[in-house]
Amino acid sequence: MKKNPDWIYVCGLSFILIGITFIIQGHIGINLADEGYLWYGAIQTSNGEVPLMDFQSYDPGRYYWVAFWFKILGSTSIITLRIAVLLFQLIGLTCALLAIRRVTKSWGYLLAIGVLLMLWVYPRHKMFDISISMIAVYMVILLLEKPKLVRYLFSGIIIGLAAFFGSNHGLYVLTSFAIASLYIFFSIDRTNFLKKISYMGIGIFIGYSPRLLMFIFIPGSFKNYIDTIIWLFRLGNTNLPLPIPWPWSVDFTNLPVMDIVSKLIVGCLFLLVLLFPAGWAIHNFISKKTNLYLAASVFVGIPYIHVAFSRADLGHLAQGIFPLLLGACFWALDYFKRSRAKSVVFLAAMLIVSFLSVGRAQPLYQLMQAPPNTFVKFTLTSNDLWIDASTANFIRTVQDTKNLYLNQGENLFIAPHTPALYPILNLKAPLWDIYLLFPETEDRQRKQIQELKQNNVALVILGDIALDGRDDLRFRNTHPILWEYLNNNYKAIAVESMPPNYTALRFVDTSTR
Repeated sequence: MKKNPDWIYVCGLSFILIGITFIIQGHIGINLADEGYLWYGAIQTSNGEVPLMDFQSYDPGRYYWVAFWFKILGSTSIITLRIAVLLFQLIGLTCALLAIRRVTKSWGYLLAIGVLLMLWVYPRHKMFDISISMIAVYMVILLLEKPKLVRYLFSGIIIGLAAFFGSNHGLYVLTSFAIASLYIFFSIDRTNFLKKISYMGIGIFIGYSPRLLMFIFIPGSFKNYIDTIIWLFRLGNTNLPLPIPWPWSVDFTNLPVMDIVSKLIVGCLFLLVLLFPAGWAIHNFISKKTNLYLAASVFVGIPYIHVAFSRADLGHLAQGIFPLLLGACFWALDYFKRSRAKSVVFLAAMLIVSFLSVGRAQPLYQLMQAPPNTFVKFTLTSNDLWIDASTANFIRTVQDTKNLYLNQGENLFIAPHTPALYPILNLKAPLWDIYLLFPETEDRQRKQIQELKQNNVALVILGDIALDGRDDLRFRNTHPILWEYLNNNYKAIAVESMPPNYTALRFVDTSTR
């Protein structure tokens, strides 16, 4: 009887790990900001709207993926969203474990590394970004092993698809394959270089074809894409930067011991992400040979340094750390291949380090270590979730305010960055903007005011939050004209239990609109 190929068992192991993750913490917590940003956009996409065109969003690929599973599973709930992103994670984890399987036949090692990788899947709404980096490592390995024309074609397809899910990831993966291609040319095979690159170019065209078809058949789509790029250049950054938490910057005087340990680990990991390529070069020089699997991790890890440092917090470290994690596993399985005990100790150390850092941020740990009554059971879009009491109170307060003050035919505007409230309230946002985070131009603010008038916005839930402790990021400072309009034309409503810095506003006289 013919044996089943390894990939079936690897995929099965990935499915089990992801399934267990969902069972133990899929019903814990909710992120009203970033997770809500994805959730709202996926619902609108499933309703026939176009990402970026009809509402503020990331690149379209992730929304069409989730919308597809919304249709298949017959629900647009928060739990269905989490299942959809986990199914994409299944692809990423399978690719990562297939890469590891090439250097070990031990299913015990594979299980341990699978658990390690799943520990670093944080935050959960970023599984697309995390998975793409793992897929890229596996595809670069395939290319380095056998740099044939067909593999250059498939590499290009992966680049194009990555760009469909996120333009930044398209650039990261393109950079990774460009470095790999140059390495192949100078160290492995110089034949047919231009032909190989041409095949990669054809693959990029194929992989990015869904977006190209959108440009062709959706009027204004290409202009909207260019406007988004211009907006990013005007902004001057792809994210809100944070100070890098180097290990020497940890406060040893005012923090509990476990927090100090966690911050030290995170700081060291930022350092390792940055030094990983240099470490690989030194290792190559000393060993006089190249580990292609480790090389692939480095080639992908170089551009993903930007992800980790674009906003230097734990969430972005997690999004950029997977090439380093895989590279460390490749190195250990090669370096300690004659000593099973040393391999086990190294993997155990990685698991402990991961648990003491990102593991403490995972929803299950947060629930288990929380004081009594910190989390409450809350029914959200027909799903029972365990969420923190303050968030539950905020949602309940907004629901009550909407039911009491919003009349038939009127709309609600929520600002600046809690877009999850729209699907929770079963409402469509009255503005294209659903996440009003960055400073906006005077012209755009005046257009936003016109949109509010056109969509008969009678009720406003308005926050004035100093994100990252920065007063310049308060809504009154990022959108001063819109802030003034709302305060001049809407009257504050006395609502009990509204969180600090949040206000409910009702339009003064709807008959004059």
